[in-house]
Amino acid sequence: MKRKTVITLIVIVSISIYTAFNYYNAYSINPTDFEIRYLDLNNSNIPDSFDGCTIAFISDIEFGAFFNEERLNKFKDTIDDLQIDMLIFGGDLFDRNYSPVSDDINLLTEVLSNINAPFGKFAILGDFDQTSEQRTALVKKILNDAEFELLNNNPLVIHYNTGEFINLIGIDYSEDMPDISNLFNNIDSQQYTITVVHGAEFAKNLPAGLSNLTLSGHSHHMQINLPFFINYEDYRHNDKTGIGKFNLDNTLLYVTRGIGTTKTDCRFFSDPEIIYFRIKK
Repeated sequence: MKRKTVITLIVIVSISIYTAFNYYNAYSINPTDFEIRYLDLNNSNIPDSFDGCTIAFISDIEFGAFFNEERLNKFKDTIDDLQIDMLIFGGDLFDRNYSPVSDDINLLTEVLSNINAPFGKFAILGDFDQTSEQRTALVKKILNDAEFELLNNNPLVIHYNTGEFINLIGIDYSEDMPDISNLFNNIDSQQYTITVVHGAEFAKNLPAGLSNLTLSGHSHHMQINLPFFINYEDYRHNDKTGIGKFNLDNTLLYVTRGIGTTKTDCRFFSDPEIIYFRIKK
């Protein structure tokens, strides 16, 4: 009996310690522990002048009560260390219910403008960026002042010191599922094309075979990622498959966990991440 009691106590204490450790990590460590996911992409459509180009994809900053100046500066230091050629932002600059003040605006503009990306910095709008006309105008102004080019549902041809180019298409979040096929009218299947969406469900509407790489954020991988407790239906325009790499109609779809938090400042089995691509011919 004594032996069984000791074993039971050991099990209970072990479970308690494990639970406390994970609780502490989820609320105190993980939200600021930016994970870098390194990925090499090989494609014969990549022009010679873009061979070896490095791209950082981030989404869902959610600046506000949780993602504050300290986290923003840590993110900036992390990006600087990567020495990227291009930066793509997948939307949601502020948390939904956060009302930014002038200091926030100045801080974001300064930090984002100081990110160096020789091939350019590009962005789309997420759902939190469009909660009101005033919010949309503010987000656009910050990104423009920080030298980001807003894609605005228009195809963009990117050159870098040569006549060679790749295509970049950005699709802003919409409550409806818009017809986006016209964005690809002038896209040739022999050209390398990157598409950015806010919500992976949009990727299913892309014309087959024309987007070599499709990028999405939005869902945060639920932040608290527990088996049997995830309800992807809560995130409209999310493909219900979580995060990572998927093959979808001849396109590679990458869904990121994003770098910020919303509703609760917690990350459990869903660390914030920056995706670092190196494209190779």
